[in-house]
Amino acid sequence: MTSSIVVKLISDNSIYPDLQIQTTDSNSLTYLIVGRNEQSKIKSTRCARQQVCLHIENDQVYIKQLGTNPSFINHSPIKTEDKQIVNDGDKLHLLENEHCYTVRIECSNISSKLMKSSSLTKPTLKRQNTEEKDNEAACKKQKSSMNNIEQQEEKDASDSEESRALWIQQQLYAMQSNVNQTSSSSKPSNPMKKSNSNSEDLWEIPCDGLEVFTSKGVISSEKIAAFDMDGTIILTKSGKVHPVDENDWRIGFDTCFKKFKQLCIDNYKIVVFTNQRGLMKATSTDHFRKKIQYIQQKLNVPLQVFIAIHPGRYRKPCTGSWSLLESKYNDDTIIDKSKSFYVGDAAGRPDKWRAKAKKDHSSADRLFAMNLGLRFYTPEEYFLGLSKALHEMPKFDPKSLRSIQSLLEPTTAKLTSDKTEIIVMCGLPASGKSWFVKKHIVPHQYEYVNRDEVGTWQTCVKMTEMAISKQKSVIVDNTNIDTESRQRYIEVAKKFNVPCRCFVMNVTVEHTKHNNLFRHMIGTDKAHKDVNEIVILGANKRYIKPSMDEGFSEIVMVNMQPTFDDANVEQLYYQYILDK
Repeated sequence: MTSSIVVKLISDNSIYPDLQIQTTDSNSLTYLIVGRNEQSKIKSTRCARQQVCLHIENDQVYIKQLGTNPSFINHSPIKTEDKQIVNDGDKLHLLENEHCYTVRIECSNISSKLMKSSSLTKPTLKRQNTEEKDNEAACKKQKSSMNNIEQQEEKDASDSEESRALWIQQQLYAMQSNVNQTSSSSKPSNPMKKSNSNSEDLWEIPCDGLEVFTSKGVISSEKIAAFDMDGTIILTKSGKVHPVDENDWRIGFDTCFKKFKQLCIDNYKIVVFTNQRGLMKATSTDHFRKKIQYIQQKLNVPLQVFIAIHPGRYRKPCTGSWSLLESKYNDDTIIDKSKSFYVGDAAGRPDKWRAKAKKDHSSADRLFAMNLGLRFYTPEEYFLGLSKALHEMPKFDPKSLRSIQSLLEPTTAKLTSDKTEIIVMCGLPASGKSWFVKKHIVPHQYEYVNRDEVGTWQTCVKMTEMAISKQKSVIVDNTNIDTESRQRYIEVAKKFNVPCRCFVMNVTVEHTKHNNLFRHMIGTDKAHKDVNEIVILGANKRYIKPSMDEGFSEIVMVNMQPTFDDANVEQLYYQYILDK
């Protein structure tokens, strides 16, 4: 009897075969070069023909980096200067997040006579379970694989008989493992229901700026496995952040295939939500549609894809697309969010959250999941099993407004006065000034003065003087962010000997951005259609905090406490709608 060490590389992707090396002498040296070749079926040019070398020496398994692009053991780069020990159960990635193998190391005693025989002739495989017969499909697969082996033998006729026999032995073992996997996976386990399935690929445009793809075989389910697309399911072949064309993509993680197959077995409906604002400038979405269908075909699982092209409530982190899934695209099957989850790369992770990793471009995916109350994973957590990384949340949380106790500060301040007065509003664009004024001040018979309505500040001053001369109080609803603009109304108050108060909107820049996007979404504020982030940031740079030294009789802080008549509009306002 002779000691034998077998090292198996079990591929996480059924497209690529398992690999194996074996030694029959603990003192011998046995090598296996893994890379881009016929044996591994790897075709990516980023993987060298000789990417890594595995060898067995003195009952120990070692690996050495050969290729230019780094390979990884347990997600850590393999050291290039020396060989590295490999242990049973280790995860080998030939490239970062690509071509994943699980290392299995086995030791056994085998007959030297049998090993001698196997090195000269084609070996016969001993089934691990002799009681279980091969099904017809497995036999056909084995026959087909044997034909491939014979073709390979003819192709390599110039090689030595011993090298060919060793290669054949490795391939037979891999083939046998695939047959066993096929046999075991063919057993029914929580089969997917076939009712209400889609019979053919279907494209729909349910509303302006949103397209929905439903592939053949998609079924309704209470369990939703939701994914982002770019940076999650796919990455660029070019290595650039944005694809150079519709063909610049590859499946992001080798484990995608295995994970998605298991989701189907477990009765999940796989749904993709992707923001594609770049398509707004495209004359047609035909090329992108083909890309989506090619991705689905590559994954070989039924997919439903929601493509948000225009900004608004269908774009993540807003939940409009999910609401459409619930109401129209799940055949009235109620979704159980406790059994569903979402995976995306826009997670708010800071710079260098992992070695050499860049800061996430936004938090849209994490906030999308939070708005829906779904479990959230990054691609690295879901596909690679990495631990949760640090992340940063937005500075403004809309739900924090629910905890505001008082509309005015100080709480002793009064909204209006029985005596004639001037109230000068002060706040950034989209800080909520007009909403506050029209809801809380104008109903008390104050003269409303607004530059957006009358055109110039000179006209605003004249209107103020006319109202005060008639002993009517005035509310000036302008931004009034600098001392000069506020001083005009203080002078009017002094001229007519009436008090002048300043009401300052207690709202952050992030809050104003939220308000501005919200009113664009609901489309009820045409007067402020030209306000954007540039306008808000510019006003914030010019902002000078009001002071009693300017001549005000009182300065009052106004806390934003929005109220709504429509429950759906209210729900939208209290969601994260900014992506960072």
